[in-house]
Amino acid sequence: MDLGLAGKVAIVGGGTDGLGFAIADRLLSEGAFVTIFGRRAEKAAAAVEELSRRHGEGKVLGLAADCSKADDIDQVTASTVDRFGQAVHVLVTNDGGPPVLPIAELTDDVWATAFERHFYYVVRSVRATLPYMTSEGGSILNIVSAVAQRPALGMAAPVAVWSAVIGYAQTLALEVGRHDISVNTLTAGLFDTQLVDKMIDRQPELSKDRLGARVPLGRIGNPRELANVAATLVSPNSRFITGSVTPVDGGSLVGAGFGSPSTSG
Repeated sequence: MDLGLAGKVAIVGGGTDGLGFAIADRLLSEGAFVTIFGRRAEKAAAAVEELSRRHGEGKVLGLAADCSKADDIDQVTASTVDRFGQAVHVLVTNDGGPPVLPIAELTDDVWATAFERHFYYVVRSVRATLPYMTSEGGSILNIVSAVAQRPALGMAAPVAVWSAVIGYAQTLALEVGRHDISVNTLTAGLFDTQLVDKMIDRQPELSKDRLGARVPLGRIGNPRELANVAATLVSPNSRFITGSVTPVDGGSLVGAGFGSPSTSG
């Protein structure tokens, strides 16, 4: 199925690895031009090299940028339009997440950093990009953690920040809909990324199999699975979908996947 993304210009935050890289890869496979960025220049360069190998030279721009800095976000947009023309059709915001800490350990500085890096990043990205969203319409997609819909112990900061992103995105959808710009949010469950690898490193009793056993589908996700949903939502074919909050979590929002003892004889 042609998603209608050929020749479109997209900006993908956190596109140097994990879910962001998978989304960039998927958009490029549809013929889009893509800017990716992350905090480390060497990771951005390596990601560009790999994506160029897969999709050809000149289709992807990689930048080192800190999403907590307004000037960096503005520069990402400016560099994108300098490279690919005066239009941005797709914006995907995506960047790790706030720290996992008990509420008693969340100081004012921790809260401020969490909102600066993850909430204000979304606000600033939208503000920088909207002037370049074309008269033919565009799509904004935010990737947040599924804990926004299903809180857990230690997750006060992620829940608060991602809930703020969801509320902001739904209000934005109301304001920009008349310009044929859609705004949607994906709530991501557990995926086979470096973030999960780091979590397992910190908690050796965990494993990908054990984590997946609690997911109704019986496994954690492959980043390509979320990327497929993302590409569909930002496609012009899906422009009538806006203001949505869609879980991509193997059914975890519905409930845990482990069963109760059988009551049959």
